[in-house]
Amino acid sequence: MLVDLHVHLRGTMTSATIQKLAKRNGIALPESILNTPGYGWTDFTSFLHAYDKVVSVVQTADDIGEVAYDHLCSAAADGTCYLEFMLSTPHEHRGGPPYSDQIAAIDAAADRALDETGIECRVIATAVRHLGPAAAIEAARIAVATRSRRLTGFGLTGDERQYDVRLFQEAFSIARAEGLKATAHAGEHLAADTIIHAIEALGLDRIGHGVTAANSPAVLRQLVEMGTPLEVCIASNLALGVFADLDSHPIGLLAEAGCVITLGTDDPAFFGISLSRNYALAYESYPEMLATDRISRNAIDAAFCDEETKVKLRGHASFDITA
Repeated sequence: MLVDLHVHLRGTMTSATIQKLAKRNGIALPESILNTPGYGWTDFTSFLHAYDKVVSVVQTADDIGEVAYDHLCSAAADGTCYLEFMLSTPHEHRGGPPYSDQIAAIDAAADRALDETGIECRVIATAVRHLGPAAAIEAARIAVATRSRRLTGFGLTGDERQYDVRLFQEAFSIARAEGLKATAHAGEHLAADTIIHAIEALGLDRIGHGVTAANSPAVLRQLVEMGTPLEVCIASNLALGVFADLDSHPIGLLAEAGCVITLGTDDPAFFGISLSRNYALAYESYPEMLATDRISRNAIDAAFCDEETKVKLRGHASFDITA
């Protein structure tokens, strides 16, 4: 069975879902977006713009619940037994219903999907880095005021090229003080040393992406010593041109160095990929990771869920997609 620790909930919406929600909510989207694979982005900056346009069709808590249920069922059919949705709080570029209503809708959808398929999930409330530290503080306050057994983490997403990571310390302090686990995007587009800066400044339990660590032996050694898991999104990295092809992707180098590797789909509908495809790419690049169930077991250990759930997940007979 597979485990996805890095998936943006709104990034799971298929074209059919987008068109259905757009019609329901009276929102017109350019045909050039809907009819273009990946919704028309060409680089990371245009991806962020396309993302905001596409996800604007989500207007209600029921919409959020429907998107969550659809992806949970799809992921379960793909072999996923556990995943963690990232969901940003309402902000100036993306309004919507109260966050507590959104989480309640996800809880209801997750209960239904669990009953029907056995898939478990948790939610990571996120701040958007390029909106700045004040918005992140507000996101943290919203997160800690929202009560749900599934809301277990706080994260920082968006454009890591914007704002010094130390400016987000207060937001993460608020979240961690209330028991939320912490993750942040780092080392996807910026240099390796920014990964260590993020871990130390924000008190992170995991790193989203972290692939540029491969460029620095010193950072690799620090990551191994810290034992901080990396949420590696191979297909996303290839789609966005972070690496030209699988041969140049460093997942094998990271694993060989002793880093704790987990896998994620990132925004699967935008990249046309699945979690099983990411596992297959990992196996192709470095077979030892899957031959010993390493990735899924790493992910269960690193998951932002309770120990009882982890014991249940570890009880699955096999995680090996090559079996």
